Amino acid sequence: MAQRQKKLRRMAIGSAVTLVLAVIIAVLTLAPMPSGGPAGSDKLYHVLAFACLAFPLPLVRPRWTVWVILGVIAYGGVIEMIQPFFGRQAEWADLVADGVGAILGAIVARHLGLWLRGSGGLKNNDDPMTAAWLAEDAALTGDGLTSPRSGSK
Repeated sequence: MAQRQKKLRRMAIGSAVTLVLAVIIAVLTLAPMPSGGPAGSDKLYHVLAFACLAFPLPLVRPRWTVWVILGVIAYGGVIEMIQPFFGRQAEWADLVADGVGAILGAIVARHLGLWLRGSGGLKNNDDPMTAAWLAEDAALTGDGLTSPRSGSK
């Protein structure tokens, strides 16, 4: 039961961080912004913000990576669609930047989460799905990693 509680705690923290980031991003992308700044800096902000948004959940649940990417891109699309109602201009380039950020953030988080589990940074005892994640990652990447419980690499 303690393992299940630890897993649920990690999921709750990841979900809470994601929710807080989503609210911050909504406020910042819907609030009127003064024009100016270096050319293209707006797109860099979109990439960074959506990479941060996509990071927490794949870190604790690598199997959710694709769904997180799709959800974060959809969230960016909804924001772009409602921006005109807040005096902002919707741009396809912003949505592309959101997508790039979502993909980068989720993939980095997934690999970091799997690496932490494989290196012992996160204990397998804490999460019974670790062996399945490592096997899935090994099958996808061909790197030969297996569960540290099995004693092979």
